[in-house]
Amino acid sequence: MAVPSYTTDLIDLIVDSDTTAWTELTGMLGGALPDEADTESALQGTNSCSQATNTTALFSSCRILTSPVTLTSGYVFLVWHGHGVATALLNYASGGLRLVVVTDAGNWKAWAVGGNDVSPFPYAKWVNNPVDPTVTADYTLGTPPTTNYYGVGSAGILSAPVSKGQPHIVDIIRYGRAESRFYDGDGTLGYATFSGFSALNDATSARWGLIQKTDGGYLWKGLMTLGYTSAVDFRDSNKTILIQDTRKVYSAFNKIEVRQATSRVDWTGINFTCLSPTTTASKGSFECIDDADINISGCVFTDMDTFIFKANSTVGDSIFRRCGQITGGGAAFNSCSFTTSSAAVSLVLTNLNQVTDCDFISDGSNHAINLGTISSTISMNWNNYLTSYATINGSSGNEAILVSVSSGQTLTINVGTGYSTPSIYNTGSGTVTVVSGQVTTSVTVKDLTTGNNVEGARVLIWATNNVNKFYNASVTITGSGTTATVTHTGHGLSTGDKVIISGVTNDDDYNGVFSITYISSSSYSYTADDTLTSPATGTPVAKWAIISGLTNASGYIEDVRSFGIAQPISGWVRKTSVSPYYQEGAVSGTISIANGFSSTIQLVRDE
Repeated sequence: MAVPSYTTDLIDLIVDSDTTAWTELTGMLGGALPDEADTESALQGTNSCSQATNTTALFSSCRILTSPVTLTSGYVFLVWHGHGVATALLNYASGGLRLVVVTDAGNWKAWAVGGNDVSPFPYAKWVNNPVDPTVTADYTLGTPPTTNYYGVGSAGILSAPVSKGQPHIVDIIRYGRAESRFYDGDGTLGYATFSGFSALNDATSARWGLIQKTDGGYLWKGLMTLGYTSAVDFRDSNKTILIQDTRKVYSAFNKIEVRQATSRVDWTGINFTCLSPTTTASKGSFECIDDADINISGCVFTDMDTFIFKANSTVGDSIFRRCGQITGGGAAFNSCSFTTSSAAVSLVLTNLNQVTDCDFISDGSNHAINLGTISSTISMNWNNYLTSYATINGSSGNEAILVSVSSGQTLTINVGTGYSTPSIYNTGSGTVTVVSGQVTTSVTVKDLTTGNNVEGARVLIWATNNVNKFYNASVTITGSGTTATVTHTGHGLSTGDKVIISGVTNDDDYNGVFSITYISSSSYSYTADDTLTSPATGTPVAKWAIISGLTNASGYIEDVRSFGIAQPISGWVRKTSVSPYYQEGAVSGTISIANGFSSTIQLVRDE
């Protein structure tokens, strides 16, 4: 990558040097003739247009164009305007401050965009308002424009005349999607940041009005594209982003999009707040368009709209307060809080294992999780907390988990010790079983000589009797291509569970440790490494594998589930494929239904 780049899509409707063709509009003629070259009041560049308003009648100042502007769908006009005596403005309901588009001076439509009761008034002078001209107008005269706009301007009305100066002011007028574009950035040349964009946004030669520095943080509106045309490396922390009150736009106007699968976005301690959730037309949404590397930690999102993540997103220690529906898309959520969602469902997931140690707080009329349709028998873990949800299963709309389990299938939800037991609304004809009392089975692997953790050690642990599932169960297996189909009466497995197959003598590809796909209560399938000879012969048997995998950087691996009866286990730990190599170590013991099982295995180097 390179140094971070910041651009916009904004197009100037007028340039700074263009100081002609400003006029008042029919029906809004209360002000003086516009001063087209006011260099003392300029916000952007060196010129602005100002107007005396010694009146309580409507006043206006509009830039008439020689050729019309036609906006692309989703585009808006953005106008810097205001009134120097903002306390004299009437309120929003009375149309104290307005934006207007025209065909000519006698044919126009206008929208209320401010007043003495709308920020930044009555304390500030300037505001950058967007307006989508397809939004129904509040005021019209003659035959308003519908597609071709020959003028854009500002208007207003006061509660009392202002006899001094030229307090009604208009500066740069632009149009576009109001898109702030971020791309490039790296650890050597600098990451993309909010302050990096704001520094360009706030320059007197720019004044884009998209992400501007303000007291306590940054004021944002429009489309924020992270990864425009090329990937972005955006890393920022401890910032407050305030979402502007934008009343005359469409609902998706304020939005963050993450693009380019090679982008990376790290946000730590970033707080997004919609300033006016009851009045704005767009509360602000987030969507991961491409499956970028997104890491969100310690952030707070308040009164926003929807969020859409993908599988490479990780969200931890963050708060979603009164936000719309969040679509997980395979993302991992850890130690988050989902508080009084404004949607019927707080979080849409495909598996409960994607959310851990999270708090869900209901407003009394929503579900914590929607799992969608479950079309196979499967087990999931629930290790989360619930407040104000229904305590019994039903269809009130306030059950913790909404799901549709297909006919003949079973969803087993294993509830961890100390976590809230979820209520269920199952709209399907299948079965949901909630099992409380999950425990952890864990192994930590260390180097006997150094005491260091051993990463990448392979751990295999299996049940040694039939008390919970099965041990050395006789099965029959057929093959088709690389797919093995096992007939195994009453196996009790779910998709994703693991099994050890041994005893096949005519084709060794059947033998090994495999992750299964549930077919029925008496059958499942797995994928072998090579094309299989069918059927499998010899004496095929299956063992239930409780853990099969590699240790992490801490030398650790675990499984979390419920057990009805204490489970004896055996297994081994080895590292023989990548240096440093270690001799095999044994695992044995019993998984307690109350305390689980934990063991530290010390391995001897074999080099």
